[in-house]
Amino acid sequence: MTERRRDSFAGAMREAQRPTGPLVGSIVGVTLFASVMATNILLAFMPGITSLGLAIASSLAFLPVWILLWVWLRFKERRAFASIGFRSPSRAPLQIARGAAIALGAMSLAVATAVLTGNMEFFQTSDGSYAAWTAIGWVVFALVAFSMQGGAEELISRGYLLQSWIPRTGILAAMIAQTVFFTLAHSLNTGMNILSVLSLVLVSLLLGFWALSEGGLWGVIAFHATWNWAQNSLFGVPVSGIPAENSLLTVGETADANPLISGGLFGLEASLTTVVMLAIMTAATGVFWARSRNNRTV
Repeated sequence: MTERRRDSFAGAMREAQRPTGPLVGSIVGVTLFASVMATNILLAFMPGITSLGLAIASSLAFLPVWILLWVWLRFKERRAFASIGFRSPSRAPLQIARGAAIALGAMSLAVATAVLTGNMEFFQTSDGSYAAWTAIGWVVFALVAFSMQGGAEELISRGYLLQSWIPRTGILAAMIAQTVFFTLAHSLNTGMNILSVLSLVLVSLLLGFWALSEGGLWGVIAFHATWNWAQNSLFGVPVSGIPAENSLLTVGETADANPLISGGLFGLEASLTTVVMLAIMTAATGVFWARSRNNRTV
């Protein structure tokens, strides 16, 4: 059952009555992402919009990715939406919990390292019970919002791009394609440097091998959503260069912080600690996937 699930995910395009190849698949992926960017640009220039309204609207900007991809799969390719990576729902709770726990643990370790080395410190977040309850309400909403946003990015990168490239080009080219897409999609973010690029490349490879190993997207979406949520809404640090609005805790750089440890403007994702963690996790996940694949071919 496990082997069939993995193979059905990687080869899901073969189920399509009218399959899409790598070139058109890439155009579809770029178009879906461009729709989000265009919506956010329009929102940024909308007069009178509050920060809360902008946050809600920006989150909803990712909803069309889910809808448009469903339409494409249903009416163009004529295959089930579940084939994009949502089969075996009985295993979803375990995979979601595992993805969320790993993301929360890794980000907590990055924060702890930065604090213990004197490069970051905790600040008082808010005064009064009203502000505290407001922060709690915000982080609950933020978890839903990051699930929608992270899920949309995973649908395109580790879902659709992998599935449209693998049948024609194989695993290697598919992994490169989704990694290039994901990295370029974040290339205009604040604070980009060599470590942030390396971090984006590593997380792309990590989540690619993860999706292939599990045969679906449940775990990688949970990881992605929790990873962003922990930074923004739990610890109050920038997410890929995007500043945090509200958070339960606030962790900021000290006056003499070393950006190699704090991550600078890009946030902890561009720290040496995070890059090392991602490299270890990517290597471990890649080895696990390779061994499981070899076992299937023996």
